[in-house]
Amino acid sequence: MTYSKEVWTEKRKAGLARYLMIDGILYTGGPFAVVMQVIGIFFLRDEGQTIGEYFTSPRTWGTFLLHGILFGLVVGYIKWRRAENAYAASAKSS
Repeated sequence: MTYSKEVWTEKRKAGLARYLMIDGILYTGGPFAVVMQVIGIFFLRDEGQTIGEYFTSPRTWGTFLLHGILFGLVVGYIKWRRAENAYAASAKSS
């Protein structure tokens, strides 16, 4: 189990939505989106576009939000299910 039983009990009480917002989108999706934007400087920039123009482009911000939210929700949900399964298994063995 990634979390101790006490920590997971508190996170469970807060609910899935809060877990997805904090642990999913903020802690997992945010850093992923930042890394993807840095990679995007090299692969997604239009020819002749400066780095400043790239970062002020609406397309850049759209992909940033898309990467952060979607990746965060998917990975957050996977982590939630794994922690729930581990919690259930530890409750059975106790």
